[in-house]
Amino acid sequence: MKKQSTWLWVLAGIIALALFGDEVLGLLGAVIGLVVSIGITGLVMLAVVLGAFALVVAVGGSVAVAMVVAAVALVAVLFSWLWPYLLLFGIIYLLVRKRPKAV
Repeated sequence: MKKQSTWLWVLAGIIALALFGDEVLGLLGAVIGLVVSIGITGLVMLAVVLGAFALVVAVGGSVAVAMVVAAVALVAVLFSWLWPYLLLFGIIYLLVRKRPKAV
């Protein structure tokens, strides 16, 4: 009985792969694309922050002022890049949180 059940699962998996293979590969490609885009965006963020730091130091500001400007640039870049994700996580949090009970 167990051997027959295993063959049924293998057959069902092959049929599912034949019917839904394009969707599975599309989802896998989307996930890989998201990981690559986040990596490239992270490198661009670092380039913006390093550019702000270098600009302040080149103009004649101190290292402390350059660090503050770089931190502000990092916050600005992070907020502009992360706000859709923060909004999505906020909506998901509101949907799945435990609601306080009225007293």
